Amino acid sequence: MNREKGSVSVWVVIVAAVAFLLLVLVVDGGEVMIAKAHAADIAEQAARAAADDVDQAELQAGHVVISPDACGAGGPAAQLIANYSKGVNVTASMQNCQLIGGGGQPGVEVWVRVQMTPAIPANLFGAISVSTHENAFLKCGTANQVSRTC
Repeated sequence: MNREKGSVSVWVVIVAAVAFLLLVLVVDGGEVMIAKAHAADIAEQAARAAADDVDQAELQAGHVVISPDACGAGGPAAQLIANYSKGVNVTASMQNCQLIGGGGQPGVEVWVRVQMTPAIPANLFGAISVSTHENAFLKCGTANQVSRTC
């Protein structure tokens, strides 16, 4: 009869350990989804900021061209990413930025990596790092009519 004494305690410890591991996986899974959303958001905003940087000298000459400095270290895309901060222990870095175009529509493509430290310090996987890229293109025309080519 004394043989089963304390067996409930062992069962409770095992169930608590499994429940804690499931909690860690659920919270970290949520952190990954948040990191993906942050990465897509900052890449989109950085591409939009770079695409808005029109070369003034070329514009005066009648050509709509994105400034070559739009993707540079001091350009609007890099500045926007450097100032990015959403929450505690979140960092963003620009992996690549390049001017693209086709069909007379100049654009920018920006690659961004967002790194987050998980909320639960017992994380088994370390920091969460997510990379993504986004494009932005200039739309030329007037307030009443947008042209596909610039």
